[in-house]
Amino acid sequence: MRSSGRNQAEQRRGIARARALLAAAATLVAAIAVLAGPMAPALADHGGRSTTVRVTINLAAFPVDNLCNGDVVNLSGDMTITTTTTPRSNGGYTVTSRSVANNLRGNRIFPVPPIAYWGDDREDSYSYYAPPPQPSTHSDVHYTKLVPAGNAPTMYLVVAIRETTLPDGTTVPVADGEYLLCTAPCH
Repeated sequence: MRSSGRNQAEQRRGIARARALLAAAATLVAAIAVLAGPMAPALADHGGRSTTVRVTINLAAFPVDNLCNGDVVNLSGDMTITTTTTPRSNGGYTVTSRSVANNLRGNRIFPVPPIAYWGDDREDSYSYYAPPPQPSTHSDVHYTKLVPAGNAPTMYLVVAIRETTLPDGTTVPVADGEYLLCTAPCH
């Protein structure tokens, strides 16, 4: 009787493993269908038109170190990143990424006395080619010049961005990090 009970327990575990494997396989097939299925209709649906996505990154009480002079600056404001994706005849996309940080403000919180900083409100933009197959990912930086109101060097708030172009032609930007530089970064 004991060995019969062990055999039944092993059979139940084997059935449970088989069910788990089948469920995993079904999930994988569904994921492949989602990724591969929409590819052909997406190009037809857009009909060669561009797709635009806007993402706003809120910098609320965001302390950063100014490596140019050792200031610690508390920034706040919004940076809006706009990506426009245009289909190309070879299945790839031209992606134009623009950012602007309107009304970006901050104060030096260390050392004292405080010095106000503000963003120059200009637009930073660049374009690149997203080759097929999608999804494809591109990393770059957007920056805003921060101008001090006192005796301090100008600095640049740099936001590292990872942009993923999906099979339907949508490009989604995601912030990867922020830091300050003493000179404008190169794309």
